[in-house]
Amino acid sequence: MKSWFAFFAVIMACFSLFGSAHAQTAERIWLAAHTTSYKTGDTVIVTVQAVSATPIQGFTFQIRYDPSCLRPVNAASPVPGMNGLPLPQLSGQVDGSYASTTPQLVNGVLAEVRFTALRGCETQLLLESAALAIRNQSGFAAPLPGITLDQTPLTLSVSMEQGGAQAFQPIAGSILPLDPPALPQKSLPGWVVGLVSTLLSGSMLGAWLLLRRKPTPAPRQQIASRLPRVQIKRGSLAGQSFSLQRVPCLIGNHPRNDICLNDAGISEHHARIFISNNAYYLTDLGGGTFINGQPVRRTSAPLKPGDVVRLGKSALFVFEV
Repeated sequence: MKSWFAFFAVIMACFSLFGSAHAQTAERIWLAAHTTSYKTGDTVIVTVQAVSATPIQGFTFQIRYDPSCLRPVNAASPVPGMNGLPLPQLSGQVDGSYASTTPQLVNGVLAEVRFTALRGCETQLLLESAALAIRNQSGFAAPLPGITLDQTPLTLSVSMEQGGAQAFQPIAGSILPLDPPALPQKSLPGWVVGLVSTLLSGSMLGAWLLLRRKPTPAPRQQIASRLPRVQIKRGSLAGQSFSLQRVPCLIGNHPRNDICLNDAGISEHHARIFISNNAYYLTDLGGGTFINGQPVRRTSAPLKPGDVVRLGKSALFVFEV
């Protein structure tokens, strides 16, 4: 009889250990690649992967890349029913978003993202932010809490040897274009503009020397470069002003952020201000961000002087230059 009790105790202990290990399975999102070595002109394929025990109805991801080394092409999701939502792209950042009307369990590839290798280089891809979306009790889309974001950089090596775009079988699912913004075109070659400018400057200088009667020293002016500022108008830090001496500038309730806000609805890493193409942008990192009353919705939007930004439920600031 004692042997039966011992056997039953061993079985229950095994079930207990298995259940505990299953409960502690990490829900996370990460970036992966089948290979990390490519030739110039090759198609570079990386995957955004996730594990979650909760059915989701969408996901977003932002991947930071070097635009001088890689050019994004498109993304596709094998998750049934997921449809791509085209978003404006920024140079150096892939911004992907998918949504579904039916909840789906995910355990593996969320999306396959393709780039073209432009030249020989050593580069890295960084999963800058990502989220799994669910419907909350009010019926609105909300990020699934408790998801671990693995931000380990993915290192890639592109040789100078000429390769070519491989004929990969397209992945099933909705294709999402990821075309980066077009570079501004010059109307005239630089040497023509320089020559015309030199001739005009010389003519103006000669006329000025002929008309000038006596030398008048020109006053020396010091032009102070003004840094952009974040002026807190409402919230726990109302009345304080923060100069953006360095960018990107992280905003959230974690003490390690550049601007730490302890207000209702502020997440650990709530938003980020950065520069791209000599312009300022604001990225929502999943906490609920509004510019002049318009939701940013986990992507990036231009930030102009005088814009009023609301973070969470009560924090409000004005962007000043």
